[in-house]
Order: sequence, then C-alpha cells, then structure tokens
Amino acid sequence: MKIAIIGYYGHNNLGDELNLLEMMRLIRRQYPLASITVFSGGLPDLYYQVDYPLLLADRMTMDEYRQTLNGFDLLVIGGGGLVFLGVNYFDFLMEGLRVPYIFSRIGIDSSVVSEKVCEELKGVLSKAFDVTVRTTSDKELAKDMLNLSCEAVPEAIWNYEAKGHFYVYAGKKILVSLNAYASDFEAQLLEALTNLHSDNAILTLSMQDNATDFYHNMVSTPSTRFILPEAVSLHKKASFVASSSLVITSRLHAGLVALSHGTPALMLKSTPKVHFILKDLGLESLYVSEHLTKETLEPLLGDVSELRKELLEKARMMKERANTRIIPL
Repeated sequence: MKIAIIGYYGHNNLGDELNLLEMMRLIRRQYPLASITVFSGGLPDLYYQVDYPLLLADRMTMDEYRQTLNGFDLLVIGGGGLVFLGVNYFDFLMEGLRVPYIFSRIGIDSSVVSEKVCEELKGVLSKAFDVTVRTTSDKELAKDMLNLSCEAVPEAIWNYEAKGHFYVYAGKKILVSLNAYASDFEAQLLEALTNLHSDNAILTLSMQDNATDFYHNMVSTPSTRFILPEAVSLHKKASFVASSSLVITSRLHAGLVALSHGTPALMLKSTPKVHFILKDLGLESLYVSEHLTKETLEPLLGDVSELRKELLEKARMMKERANTRIIPL
C-alpha cells in the first residue's frame, strides 16, 4: 500500500515533526508493509536524518502534483492545524484527483472567516473518506462553520515519549518557547522572570528554525537566560521540554509535550488552538489570557507534586484515545 502524508512538514517544526513520527508509527502498526511518502511545502533538508521520502510539493506545478498524488493508494492530510476558514490550502483536492483522501486529527482556525473559503472547504471535506479533528472545540467549529459532523481524536503526538534530560543548572528550570502571537506578553514575562528568585535557571527554545521565534524568546527573557541552539536535534529539544520544571509557551505543541510528561505548562493566549486543548483537558487555570506576573509563576515553581499527578493521569487518558488507528477500516 502506497500512502502519502500531506501537512506542515519539512520546516524543522518540533511539534509537527514529532506528530508525524507518531502518525507513521500508528500507520505502520496497521499496515507494516506500507510505503509512506511525506509531502512538504517547506525545506529541502532537515537538521536530522529521516527514514522516509520527503518530497517538496511547491517544486511541482498543480498538474504535476495531482498526477504524482494519483499514483498513491491513499492520501492522509494531517495532523496539525491545517484548516483555516479564511484561506483554502487544498486547491489540489478540488478537481482532477482520483485517489481517496482522509483528514486526520486536524485543527480548525477561525481567526479569519471567509464565506467563499468555507464553501470551498465544505466541498473538499464532504468528499473525504474520513475526517477527524483534534479537540472538542474543533468539532464544534466543523459543525457550525462547515456543516460537518466528525469525531474528535487527540493528535498522535500524545503518544510520544521523550527521554529525560539531566539539567546541569541549579534551581528550577523554566523553559520559554514563544512565537509572534505572544508579543503582548513579552514585557510582562520579562518583568516576571527578572523578579523571580535568582536560583532559577531560565532557558529558551525555538520550536521552528526561523529568526522570528528566536527574537520573541530573546526579548521576553532576561539576559541571564540560556539559549538552546536551533541545531539541537528533534528528540533532544523534546527532552528539554519534558524535563523542565515549568514551560511557558504560546506554542501548542510545546505545551502539549510538557503536559503529556507531567510538566506544568503555562500557555499564553495566541491562536485559538492553545485554549482549545486546555478546555478539553480541564486545565484552563494554566491559560493566561491577559495578565502575567511574578505571582502567576510562583505557585507553579513550588510543590506541584499533586498537579504533576493530575497531568500524568490526564495524559494517560489522552494517550489511550490517541493510540488508535489513523486509517479507518
């Protein structure tokens, strides 16, 4: 069986690449002999070696892309937040495609809504063999905006298990991973971190290899922070996230990897997906919508043994739900 996976891959994005690895693991559990090819609109190379073909879709014309996809037995579109109600990224599915496709555990973004785009997406999704979304809020958006009934299934990345990392730094380890959507919090976070106890070690980690993330991490943390370089491997980055005392982030998957390993994650308001996942987990107390101060951080740097137990139990339930087949029978 020849399977193509289409999504936001090839960008050295920590969360999406980990999700891809877990998706492929689930697919290979179903079809051990399957041949899997990943299509990307991103980089021609990654910081790490992969054991699957990675093809650049944006190097092909639309006709070439459709012709190539028609050589597969199935297209898996997902995971990650791929459906934007303000722009249609799925022109290649609208005509000339003969191969069946599914949308797997996708996120839906309603930050911008276009009636024309919603009508186009209704057509694309209605022709899919199967559609699943990643949270209850995505499910509600699918019904309300796209007239689509589907199931909510947690992303495969919930199954990822990072190796523990031994920190050489003293005190609590606070890991900051921000993007442009957190710009309103930068001055607040810098002040809060500056006023914390000096024994704390503050680290920054960019989820993706671009200067934007690096910049927002820098301006929101004191000069004493430790910078984890971009070239740190995929699994090494994840080990830092999972082994921290506290993660402060506006990135969905940075928070998810932390929470799935029992690490408290303070998630700052960014795109709706950050709030969606905390609502599903019943952890809205970890969501910061407006104000962030030293007093916001201090309780999460004390005795959080009970919180860690709660997080690990919630993670166990999410893993159980996420550890299901990607391809419907």
